Amino acid sequence: MRRTATFIAGAIGLLLWAYLVVAAGQSFREDPVDYDMQDLDVPDPAELDLPEVSEVPPVAHETLALQPPRRVRAIEPQQFASPAFSDADDLERVSARAPLADPPKRAKAKVVLLHRPTSLMAGVVGFSDGQTVRLVDIAATALDRTCPDTGPDPWACGVMARTQQRLFIRNRSLACETASTAWLGEIRTRCWIGMQDLSAWLAKQGWAEAEPGTALSPLTDLARAERRGLFGGAVR
Repeated sequence: MRRTATFIAGAIGLLLWAYLVVAAGQSFREDPVDYDMQDLDVPDPAELDLPEVSEVPPVAHETLALQPPRRVRAIEPQQFASPAFSDADDLERVSARAPLADPPKRAKAKVVLLHRPTSLMAGVVGFSDGQTVRLVDIAATALDRTCPDTGPDPWACGVMARTQQRLFIRNRSLACETASTAWLGEIRTRCWIGMQDLSAWLAKQGWAEAEPGTALSPLTDLARAERRGLFGGAVR
C-alpha cells in the first residue's frame, strides 16, 4: 500500500509540473514585448565627428576614363599573323612540314648459303654457273703478285694467298649477303664461314690488303707490323 501511494503521488506531481510549464509558455506568447520609443538611446548627429561634405576630395575623372577599344582584324585564309599587328607584308607563307614519323628502317640484308665455293684468288670466290663473289672491304690479291724475300728473288705471294684461302675454306659452304642464290656474273658482298668474316680473316692473316678507310684497315696495319702473309718471308 505504501509503495502504491508513493507512485500515485509522483504521477500527480509530474502532471502538475507539466501543466505549469505549458501555462507559462502561453503567457509569454500572448504578451508581446512593448518597447517605448522614449527609452531608445539615439545619438545626436551633432555629437558625431563626421566630415563636412565640402571636404570630400573630388573624384579623379581622368582615372575612370575608358581605354579606346582594341582593333582586332578578322583572320583570313590568305593571311596569318597576330591580331595585334596589322602589317604582315614581311611574312612569308611556307608549305607545311611533313608529319612526324619514325625514320624508315633499313631492310635487313638477306643471307643465303652458297655451296661448293672455288678460290679464284684471295678475295674472290667462284661458284657454279659462272657466279662470282668479290669480298667487300679488301682488295683482292692478284695471282701474279710477287713479294720481296730475304733472298735475291721475290716469291709468288699471290698464288700462295689463293692457296691459303682455299685451305681455310676447305670446300665449306659460304653464307653471303645476297638477295638470291641465282645471279649472273660477279657481285660484291660480304661472306662468312660459320661466325668468321672471310674478309676480316684475309686482312688479319695478311693475305689481302684492306681498302683504305674501312673498318679492316687496322688489321692490315697489324699484319704488316707482324710481317704476316704478303708482308713476311716466302711461305713454302
